[in-house]
Amino acid sequence: MSQVTDAIRAHHAELAKTLTTYAQALEEGRTDIDPAAIVTFLKGDLYPHAQGEEASLYPLMNKLVCEHGRATATMTVDHEFIGDYIRQIEQAANALQATQNGKANDSRKQLGRLLVQLDALFQVHLEKEERVYLPLFEKYLTDEEQQRALDEMHDVPHAPAAAQTIDVRTIPPFQRHSLIFGTFEALNPGSAFLLVNDHDPKPLYYQFKFERDGEFSWEYQEEGPQVWKVLIGKV
Repeated sequence: MSQVTDAIRAHHAELAKTLTTYAQALEEGRTDIDPAAIVTFLKGDLYPHAQGEEASLYPLMNKLVCEHGRATATMTVDHEFIGDYIRQIEQAANALQATQNGKANDSRKQLGRLLVQLDALFQVHLEKEERVYLPLFEKYLTDEEQQRALDEMHDVPHAPAAAQTIDVRTIPPFQRHSLIFGTFEALNPGSAFLLVNDHDPKPLYYQFKFERDGEFSWEYQEEGPQVWKVLIGKV
């Protein structure tokens, strides 16, 4: 990294932190947030940053991408984030199903927040494809080439679904047992889910041993010191 790219990353982090702070404050219903201050930040800091990138950084990046990069790399990053959101939404949906009535509102808000974030990302992703890629696709490829690309896209086999992840660090303790064992019960034989915790979940192993002896597999994927990951499967 250079001093310049460090400065760019630091500015990105500062803008993102401020925006997140405002969003969280409004979501929490705080009344001490001045709406005018939000607009001032967006018009005085965030949007000028975008304009500066368009005027100075992106012309340089066009040349660098052509010579050294891949034009679709940023779209691939979008796809990575979309996949990550889907995994988080699956986890939130399972948590909601396992939640007692008194706590359902919090789980439902979490699920809704993730869906809103995914919707925003996906809408922008589609807009980029339709405004940038598809016009080039239509202009420079023959009808036969376009049809072949479409057919090949539909023929790509779906990658095996990644193991569902349950990160119990973000789940209240009273919800964990029903969520973990409910997820296990829903597994098909031969499938598994990934458990993430901030300490060795050995007591859970003994609980599985007592309740589901001979029906489960237990395979550590990471063993501390900060994070433990265990792949729990149904045999």
